[in-house]
Amino acid sequence: MRLSGLVNAISKPRRPYEQALPLPPSLLRFVILSGGWHQAAVCALSIAVFLLNTAPIETQRRIIDTAVHVGSVRAILTLVALQIGLVLAYGLAKLAMNVYRAWIGECATRDLRLVVTQRLERADEQGSDLANGTGLAMILAEADEIGGFVGSSLSLPIVEVGFLASIFIYLAFLDLGMMAASLLILAPQFVFVPLMQRAINRRVAERTRLLRRFGDEILSPVKTGSSAPRLDEVFAVDIGVFEIKFSLNFLMNLTYSLGSLLVLGIGCVLAVSGQTEIATVVTFLSATTKIVDPWNDVVDWARGFAMTTVKYDLVIRALETAPDGTASATATAR
Repeated sequence: MRLSGLVNAISKPRRPYEQALPLPPSLLRFVILSGGWHQAAVCALSIAVFLLNTAPIETQRRIIDTAVHVGSVRAILTLVALQIGLVLAYGLAKLAMNVYRAWIGECATRDLRLVVTQRLERADEQGSDLANGTGLAMILAEADEIGGFVGSSLSLPIVEVGFLASIFIYLAFLDLGMMAASLLILAPQFVFVPLMQRAINRRVAERTRLLRRFGDEILSPVKTGSSAPRLDEVFAVDIGVFEIKFSLNFLMNLTYSLGSLLVLGIGCVLAVSGQTEIATVVTFLSATTKIVDPWNDVVDWARGFAMTTVKYDLVIRALETAPDGTASATATAR
C-alpha cells in the first residue's frame, strides 16, 4: 500500500490547474519557487549519492593492497562483499534521485505551460502578439527545455562537484604531489570552456528568436512571402552550435588523455624510486578515469544553466507583452 501510494503521489502534479505559478524574473528564483522543499529533499539525497560513489575507490585500493601484500583470502572476500554493497546502495540511491529530479522537472514544465496557456487564452480575447507562433513555441518546446533543467538544477552540481571535491581530498591524503598533477587535467578547461560556451549561448538565443519568427510568419493571416528562408537561417545557426560543441568535446577529451598519461608517468617514476606503492598508482589512475564523467556533467550543467537562463529570459520578456503581463511579479515560495 505504501509503495502504491508513493507511485500515485508521484504521478500527480503538485498544483491543480486553477493555481498558476507566478513567474519570478530570474531562473534561479523560479527553480526555488517551483520546486519548493522538494529541491531541498533531492539535494539531501544527492549528498548521499556522491558519498556512496566515492567510498568504493578506497575499498578498491584496499583490495589491491591486500592482494599485493599477500593478505588473507577472507579479508579480500570481505572487502569484495563490501564493495558490492556500496555499489548496490549507490545504484538504488541514484535511481531514487533521478526519478525525484524528473518529477520536479515535469512539475516545472507544467507550471510554465499553464502560465503561457492562460496568457494565450486572454490574448485571444484582447488581442496580443503572444497569440501566435511565439506562444506555441513556448508551450511545445521552450517550456519543456526549461522545466527539464529545473529538475536537476540544484542537485546535479551537488552530486558532481561533491564527488570531485571528495575525490581530490582523498587523493591529497594519499599523495599530495600526484593530486596536484591530477588537477592539471582540468586546468586548461577553465580557459577554453567559458569562451566557447559564451559563443554557444549567443547562437542559442538567436535560434530561439528565429524559430519564434518562423512560427509567427506561418500562423500570420497576412502572408508577405515564403517563410522557408527562415529555416535556412536556423540551419546555419545549428551548424555553428554543433561546430563549437564538438570542438569543445575534442579539446576536453584531449586534456583527459594527456592528463592520464601524465599521472601514469609520474606514478610509475615514483613507484620505481620507492616513493609510492603500485596500489596507490592504480588508485590514482582509477580516480582520474572516474573524474571524467562528473566533470563533463559539471560542464554540461554550466552549459545548460547558461542556455536555460537565456531561454527563460526570452519567455519572461514575451509574457510581459501579454495582457495583464505580471509574469515577472515577485512571488513567495510555497
